[in-house]
Amino acid sequence: RDIRSLVTDISYLDPQEGIRFRGKTIPETFAALPKADGSKYPTVESFWYFLLSGDVPTQAQVEEVVAEWKACQEVPQYVFDAIRALPRESHPMVMLSVGILALQKDSKFAGLYNSGKFNKMTAWESVYEDASDIVARIPIIAAFIYNKKFRGDKQIAIDPKLDMGANFAHMIGQSEEYKDVARMYFILHSDHESGNVSAHTTHVVHSALSDPYYAYSAGLNGLAGPLHGLANQEVLDWTMKFQEKYCKGVEPTKELVTKALWDTLNAG
Repeated sequence: RDIRSLVTDISYLDPQEGIRFRGKTIPETFAALPKADGSKYPTVESFWYFLLSGDVPTQAQVEEVVAEWKACQEVPQYVFDAIRALPRESHPMVMLSVGILALQKDSKFAGLYNSGKFNKMTAWESVYEDASDIVARIPIIAAFIYNKKFRGDKQIAIDPKLDMGANFAHMIGQSEEYKDVARMYFILHSDHESGNVSAHTTHVVHSALSDPYYAYSAGLNGLAGPLHGLANQEVLDWTMKFQEKYCKGVEPTKELVTKALWDTLNAG
């Protein structure tokens, strides 16, 4: 414990003040970045530029990322077909992992490697292209899965006018206010020191020169574990059970919450 095993310039997780992205706290990050139209929250696209470069982008630079992602966000029909072929009871993370793997034939990195023109000094460029394509497409696939699982398969088409976070909220039938929730949620979950299970997995898999689609799908499989991404679901489940047990017509007090937490911890 408490021995640093990985160093990254992208983010730092302080035990007291939380995450710093490129040296900025969460409030400083939200204050510094260009905002979405009509919102007090930045776009995911502006944050992507900031994470990769360390520089706060201009509005023009943000619009370049927005345009780039819109150009590659269309998901081929065979990806949706592959997801639909899975049992309806399959976990959403299984569907998401399969969806990303189904896109693998589009890998520019794999194409470069197989072309016989592979050069390790410039191969990062095709890795960036693949990563950018994946980031642009993953909300589309995730929205499809959400609608299939939880909204009776009522699918909503992409709105070409919206930024990524707003578009995700739109595609899963959420309210106008939820567009800011999606922007915030994607930004907060983007990176935390790159040493967590899913990020570490992508590094290990890609170190074999497996392309980013293989690596990202593997990372999602690690993320699905209850000590990582599934913890979000576990916390929600705990909260709902807490409400059911303690909050029948009662306002939860600090004492009530403390007791419930200790009950959970003492139960092992």
